[in-house]
Amino acid sequence: MLCHMLSDNLAAVTTYAPKETKSLGAALGSFCYPGLAILLHGALGMGKTLLTSGIGSALGYDRIKSPSFIIVSEHTGGSIPLAHADLYRLESQLETDDLDLESYIDAGYLLVVEWAEHWDSAPREDRWDVTIGLAESEANEDIREISISAAGKRASRALRLAISGMISNDGSGR
Repeated sequence: MLCHMLSDNLAAVTTYAPKETKSLGAALGSFCYPGLAILLHGALGMGKTLLTSGIGSALGYDRIKSPSFIIVSEHTGGSIPLAHADLYRLESQLETDDLDLESYIDAGYLLVVEWAEHWDSAPREDRWDVTIGLAESEANEDIREISISAAGKRASRALRLAISGMISNDGSGR
């Protein structure tokens, strides 16, 4: 895994295998806090649920699966309650609004939202936007380019701590 902080609130990460994407999630999960929203963007099969599984494992949840058919799954009993939403199947903003995702944030959950582009009323602060894509000009389909931007002071600080922890593990971020 290769990690860089590009600015105070923007990180770039390259993962070279699915297990590294999950490990990235675990590293990020260690710095999550109640009320943070993590908004995931990326095409089908990019690793959004895998990243979420890593986040969940850091919080004490070992059975994170895509909630595609139930839309939102709640996990409690770990260090932070986790709500995991998958908005892929929703066809209108009204359907998204009916989920009342903000109530999870207000209740102190960590909220992870796959297909977050379907959520127009996402919070402006206390959020990470994570975009996962295939690495350009790479023959290996397992390589992912991941950008993480933070909004809000607390979210930015948590992102910096998470990325600096990954970089300091061996000095290179790899």
